[in-house]
Amino acid sequence: MNDGNDTCTKRRKWIRRAEVLAGITALFAGISAPVLAQRAPGSGPAAAGGAQTAAGDWYIGLQLGRSSSGLGGSDIDGALAGQGIAGAASLSGRDTAGGLSLGYRLTPRFAVEAAYNRLGQYGYTSVATTPAADTLTGEYKASAWSLAAVGTLPLASGWSAYGKLGLAHTTTDLISASTTGITTPLNTSASTTGLLIGTGVTYDFSKSLFGKAGWDRYARVGEAAATGRTNIDLYSVGIGVRF
Repeated sequence: MNDGNDTCTKRRKWIRRAEVLAGITALFAGISAPVLAQRAPGSGPAAAGGAQTAAGDWYIGLQLGRSSSGLGGSDIDGALAGQGIAGAASLSGRDTAGGLSLGYRLTPRFAVEAAYNRLGQYGYTSVATTPAADTLTGEYKASAWSLAAVGTLPLASGWSAYGKLGLAHTTTDLISASTTGITTPLNTSASTTGLLIGTGVTYDFSKSLFGKAGWDRYARVGEAAATGRTNIDLYSVGIGVRF
């Protein structure tokens, strides 16, 4: 009973955080919109000059970090139940993650960013009781393509804060195998689209080179009946180049 209440409380907290981050991103977009509307033909962030914009409107980034999944043993149990396999699963909820991003700055404070990220491989073990006593092992794999609006707020001495809001198309695979061969679990997959929110900071090493550290949350990853559904948090550091 307490576990259920704790889960509800955690969900309400994440919803409030999402609302705050969405508000921050909307605010950044609002700040940038008048600049975008007044921009003359042929002008742009690069034409405006400045340390952050002289290198060009495009940027590419590489990020690497750790992912944390909200997936639980009961989610794996639910997915296996769809195959007629009943049991109790346990799994690891963290893994190495990262990927690539490509963005275009419409103004010095507003950009559109596409990215691909590997969200992790989470190993699990399930002690099955039906249709026969058995032990299953496998992995829950997730990756995502995303498109997001990014609003930036310059701070001081080369530092900036950013907020991100967009959509992510995620692909998940539940890989399962029997350690004895008594049961024959199937490998299942799912593709879903969910909300992407994020925030972080960047630091300019030069006009073209920058570093970043941030947090992204991918919502509605996976399908409950096929692979198990969860949210995944990605904590990463990275480096990028403007061109």
